[in-house]
Amino acid sequence: MASPIAIAVPTRSRSGLGVLFWFAAGWLVLVLFAAVFGRFLPLDDPTRIRPADKYLPILSDGHLLGTDQLGRDMLARLVDGAKISVFISLVTVGVGITVGGLVGTTVGYFGGKIETIAMAIVNIVLSFPALVILLGVVAMAGQTLKVITIVFSVLAIPAYTRFARASTLTIKQNDWVTASAMIGSRTSRIVFRVLMPNVLLTLITFGLLAVGGVIVAEGVIAFLGFGVPPPQATWGGMIADGNRAFADDILHVAVVPATTMFLTILSLNLVGDGLRRKFQVRDAQI
Repeated sequence: MASPIAIAVPTRSRSGLGVLFWFAAGWLVLVLFAAVFGRFLPLDDPTRIRPADKYLPILSDGHLLGTDQLGRDMLARLVDGAKISVFISLVTVGVGITVGGLVGTTVGYFGGKIETIAMAIVNIVLSFPALVILLGVVAMAGQTLKVITIVFSVLAIPAYTRFARASTLTIKQNDWVTASAMIGSRTSRIVFRVLMPNVLLTLITFGLLAVGGVIVAEGVIAFLGFGVPPPQATWGGMIADGNRAFADDILHVAVVPATTMFLTILSLNLVGDGLRRKFQVRDAQI
C-alpha cells in the first residue's frame, strides 16, 4: 500500500478573527472606497484656496475636519490624498509579489549557482539605504507619481525575493514536492502549480504588512518635499503643512492626517496578523 503524501493546505483556525480585525478591515474598506470613489463624493475641491477660512477648527460649519493654512478643506484633502497612498502601495506590493515571488520561488527551488548569484544581487541591493536611493532617483528623474511608483516597486522586489526564497526552501522539503518531481512533472508545473500557490499565501500576508511600510515611506518623502508636488494632496504633505502650523498652536492640520495614517497602518497590521493566524498552513494526509 502506498504511503500517504503530506500536502500543505490552508486551513481555518478554531479561534475567531475578533472585533478588532473587523474594525480594522472596515477602516481599510473605507480608505479604499475613498481612494477609488472619492472624486464622486459631495466634497469641496481639495485644491480650492480660501484665505479667509484658514485654520478653521474641527467641526466647523461646512468643514467637518477643519481647514488648513490656505483655507482648503481637510476632509477633501484626506480623501484626495488616499488615492496616492493606495495607488503607490498596491502597485508596489503587486510588483513585489509578482516579480519577487517568482524569482524567489524559482531560485529557491533550483538552488546551486543560480541561487547564489541571485541572492548575492539581492543582498547587495538591500545593503543600500532604500530612502537614500529613493530620494536620489526622485531628485534626478522628477517628482512625479509615475517615477515615485516605479522606484518604490523596484526597491520592493529584493525583499519579496528573499521572503519567497525562504518560504520555498521550507516548502520544497515536503514529500509532496519530491513526489511531483519523481513522477515526471515539468519544472514549470512544479514552480507555478505546486510551489507558488503555497508561497503566495505567505507573500500576501507579508504584503499586507508591507503596505503599511510603503505608506510610511511615501509619507516621509512627501514630508521632506520629494513627494508628488502640489496641488495634489498627500498625507505626508499634509503632515508637513501641519508641522509649520505648530508654531501658531494649530494642531489639527497635522494631527488629522497623522491619525489617518496611523489608523491605516495599524489596521493593515491587524488584518495581516489576523489572516496569518486564521489561514495557517498545516500538513494533511491524503
